[in-house]
Amino acid sequence: MRVITVAFLVCCTSSACTERKQPPAARREDVVLAAAPAPAHPLDLSFDDKVDLLGYDLDTPQPAPGVPFKLTWYWRVRAPLGDGVQVFTHVADMNGVTLLNLDAQRAMRVAYPEASWRAGDFIRDQQVITLPEGWISPLAVFYLGFYAGARRFDVTRGPHDAERRGQALRVPVALGTSLPRDAPLPELKVPRLKGKLTIDGKLDEPDWNSSPTTGPMVQTRTGGPGEFFAMARMLYDDSRLYVAFGVSDDYLKSTFDSTDDHLWEQDTVEIMFDPDEDGRNYFELQVSPRGVHFDTRYDSRRNPRPFGHVDWDSQVEAKVVAQGTANDGAADHGYTVELAVPFAAFATGDPPASPPKPGTIWRINFFVMDAREAGQRAVGWSPPRVGDFHILEKFGRAQFQ
Repeated sequence: MRVITVAFLVCCTSSACTERKQPPAARREDVVLAAAPAPAHPLDLSFDDKVDLLGYDLDTPQPAPGVPFKLTWYWRVRAPLGDGVQVFTHVADMNGVTLLNLDAQRAMRVAYPEASWRAGDFIRDQQVITLPEGWISPLAVFYLGFYAGARRFDVTRGPHDAERRGQALRVPVALGTSLPRDAPLPELKVPRLKGKLTIDGKLDEPDWNSSPTTGPMVQTRTGGPGEFFAMARMLYDDSRLYVAFGVSDDYLKSTFDSTDDHLWEQDTVEIMFDPDEDGRNYFELQVSPRGVHFDTRYDSRRNPRPFGHVDWDSQVEAKVVAQGTANDGAADHGYTVELAVPFAAFATGDPPASPPKPGTIWRINFFVMDAREAGQRAVGWSPPRVGDFHILEKFGRAQFQ
């Protein structure tokens, strides 16, 4: 919200993305190894105590969307798996939403299928994978397991989820490009809500999955790629505006617990709204990873000082789902924010804002502040390129559909 003196700074558009092209068949001698392997990245996962995942090799430290990369898994067989059993690979975004199902994407299956595996075998299981062009999560999370019909093997050793999937790999994804200084203002289409939303921070409804996103936010001063990933998206209906954020954050910090605390000093997401595109009567709303909010209204740029009309009530309903716990010192992964603001809250000030109709454009900007152990960084949708977020002429355009 305030002047930032140091401003460094889940996903395919559908949750049903799949990749089912069959790879070229491997030879048996390429699949069954003569001796125990020494993978570059050792693991210790066991499934039903019949087969162990020993590790993997990855031919790139940071895959990029649209660029194929090779991932090789190494298995040790302790007992025959049984008829009909197959290995699967699922790829999820940073929020755990599965976006790719790579069950069939295995070169070994024709040469030496799982039903042939014998006790004592060491198996090389190679996959060539391409993340979709529309991938926007900063992490790709790989889950592996075994299934036969509706049954899955239990994960008897190693990290796993409630769906009997072993978590084998979390790899960073190369995202983001620099914006030239003369780049046009960004635009975001705001679809009308077709179904029903439950404000719970999970972002799992079809309307969210199909709505356009800002894409990865950028450094606020330079327009260069952000030092961490954050994106936002919007929806609306007759009575409310809905906003969602996804943020990657390995160090969650937010000690504030009261409405209108100075959230911008630590971790928070922020939206600024200028409904009439005139630089007057604009609004600001922030939500922290703990679900605390700050809201205010300004008559004109930063007027009244210091923090606007803090008595303005956005009537926001906001929920957060965090992958980690703020302020505890343990490793974190990020958080999602889902919020709804009634259009009636904007019908104040001069001039009061009216609910949008199809074709209406609001000037909006999104920011995310990220506290570090020392200092703070930030990313934004439309970079102001100075250490002040209240540069209204730099706000992007949100067009209601």
